[in-house]
Amino acid sequence: MTKIVKMSEKNENGTLEQFYPETHAEAVKGLINVSEEEKATWNGKETTAGAEQKANTALNSAKDYVDTIGKGTVVFKGANIMAAGQKYTWSSSKLKFGITLLFSRYDAANNTPLDYYYHSVFLSRAQLVELAGKGLLIPMPSATYGERKYLYVSETEVAGHNDNTNNASWALRQLTVM
Repeated sequence: MTKIVKMSEKNENGTLEQFYPETHAEAVKGLINVSEEEKATWNGKETTAGAEQKANTALNSAKDYVDTIGKGTVVFKGANIMAAGQKYTWSSSKLKFGITLLFSRYDAANNTPLDYYYHSVFLSRAQLVELAGKGLLIPMPSATYGERKYLYVSETEVAGHNDNTNNASWALRQLTVM
């Protein structure tokens, strides 16, 4: 078997070029023989610019996703005591982590939300799946009065209960899906 040797020499520009000695030309041709099909496959491969563009697109998409996760989607903002028949819904595709319910004190006699004694409750997606359609009792932070909210929850809905009219000193102020 012929030993193939690669050599190099400087051309007239002073650049070093590699070559195979003429005596090995037949052996070298067999090594570098590329079919037209192989050339087409090679030419169809990803370019550096194309790969960089895809990587940048993926990076920007990931950044956008992370930037929006914490913001969540506000489904409701206002004041609602969440009586029977009152409910809020959202698309299950919006639910990644869970929901946050923000309550505050409420003056039922004057039908006015009060901007103090805020109370936040987070329900994870796993909890919403487990409790789907079931009632959830949420105690409000008041040892003196023992107030609470009773809500039906699922991955796509929070609905009120008639018992909440008896506990009207607290109102749901904001519902955020995260």
